[in-house]
Amino acid sequence: MQEFLDTHNLQVENRTDARKEAMDAAAVWDLMGSAKQIIVAKGRRIENFVPTENTRESILKVVMGRSGSLRAPTVQSGDVFLVGFNEALYGSEAPFA
Repeated sequence: MQEFLDTHNLQVENRTDARKEAMDAAAVWDLMGSAKQIIVAKGRRIENFVPTENTRESILKVVMGRSGSLRAPTVQSGDVFLVGFNEALYGSEAPFA
């Protein structure tokens, strides 16, 4: 991830280490629940979500890691969240591209 940021000359304003600052599902929903869009990368698959109470469980299922905390990396750009890493996603659809 850091190599990608450096290569594309992108600066991170806020960085949190998910291994040291775990977020449970309630905290994740508080953070992401009012977002305009959540884009999740899992390998080569990319899923798009619009958070509502009806999509809450399906969103939390894909953004939470096995440890019960928010998956890394998670990037917020305005009211859009990108969860997971997929170079094509960060290069083409990312709001900061």
